[in-house]
Parts: sequence; C-alpha cells; structure tokens
Amino acid sequence: MTQNSALTTLKDLAEKEVDDAALKLGEMRRNCQQAEEQLKMLIDYQHEYRNSLNNNMSQGIDNQRWQNYQQFIQTLEKAIDQHRKQLMQWNEKVDIALGCWREKKQRLQAWQTLQERQSAAALLAENRLDQKKMDEFAQRASLRKTE
Repeated sequence: MTQNSALTTLKDLAEKEVDDAALKLGEMRRNCQQAEEQLKMLIDYQHEYRNSLNNNMSQGIDNQRWQNYQQFIQTLEKAIDQHRKQLMQWNEKVDIALGCWREKKQRLQAWQTLQERQSAAALLAENRLDQKKMDEFAQRASLRKTE
C-alpha cells in the first residue's frame, strides 16, 4: 500500500508540475500575442504616416517639415525593429515553455501508466486470491459430500 501511495504522491506532484507549466505557457503565449499586436500597430501606424507624407508631398512640403517626417519615420523604424526582436524573443520563450510543458506532460503520463499497471496487478492478485478461496471452498464442500 505504501508503494501505491508513493505512486499517487508522485503522480500528484507531476500533475501540479503540468499545471504550473501550462500556466507558464499560457503567460508566454499571451505576452507573445501582445507583442505581435504592438508590432502590428506600429507597422500600421508607419503605413498611415507614410501615406500622410505622400499626400503632403504631392501638395508641397517645406524643408523643416520634411526633416521632421524623416526623423520620425527613422524613429518609428527603430521601434519596429526593436519590437520584431522582442517578438522573436517571445516566440523563443513560447517554444521553451511548450517543450517544458510537453516534458512534464510526458512524465505525468508515465506516472499514470505505472499507477494503472500497479492497480491492474493488485486487481489480478485479488482475483487470484478470490479464485483460490473459491477453489478451496469447493474442494472442502466436495470432501464433505464424500464423507
């Protein structure tokens, strides 16, 4: 029975590790999605800003305003590059968290399999003991009839 409770404890610990890994994976995925959304917003803003620049250029633009546009677009491009790098980092973190979750899930499945095998073995032993008792009872009953 102590082996059964030890397996149960180990399985319970593995379940907790799987749950913790799933929570971590969810957090990484949310952060990655947020980074994707921020990057998309920056890219959309860049397109809008460039369209605005094109419209203003067709109407004529002074030198100072042209320099401001260029400077802002360069700053925006740097922000986009930084967000792309950040998104790559979040994707790597998601991959790592996913691998960790898979490993924990596989370990849990191994403990569950061991527990199922142990339960099946205990049931088989109990069935054999019951069969032995029934055989002994039947043997005694047949001996009584012959007496």
